[in-house]
Amino acid sequence: MKTLLPVFTAAHLIMGLASLLGAEKSASVAGTWKLDVGKSNYSTGSLPKSATRTIEAEADGEKTTYQQVDADGTEAGYAYAAGYDDKDAPITGSGKATWREDLLGGAETITIRKGGSNAYSVALKKSGLIVMTMRVVVSKDGRVLTITSNGADAKGQPTKSVTVWDKQ
Repeated sequence: MKTLLPVFTAAHLIMGLASLLGAEKSASVAGTWKLDVGKSNYSTGSLPKSATRTIEAEADGEKTTYQQVDADGTEAGYAYAAGYDDKDAPITGSGKATWREDLLGGAETITIRKGGSNAYSVALKKSGLIVMTMRVVVSKDGRVLTITSNGADAKGQPTKSVTVWDKQ
């Protein structure tokens, strides 16, 4: 499960990035999103029991908080405030001592870049090096968010996840 968690939770970071739709659609991505476990999949590991993320639109970026509950009841979460300027923003979090490795592949910062009217690119970095990339796509009706994440596990083996989120 630890090998899958970094890809899965990194994907959640991306959800916050969905508000990159900018002024024209910021209301459609701001709010609370819940993971649809049945529609999501990972190349390795297992999905959490549940996950929720809250996105608050800000003038030139967003503030995102993420919380998950694993199958064993363990909780962990993280937060960040990032601009859409492709500059590193710090990620903070809580949970067991290994929350950063378990959820984010060890990433310390996040950068966000708009990739179209309803798509975004995200990079998670550790010591300035990219450890995971993500592509976030918001449905045209603004009700479904799909995040495709690519990274590597602790052994350097490639990992991929596709998570589907429903707006609440």
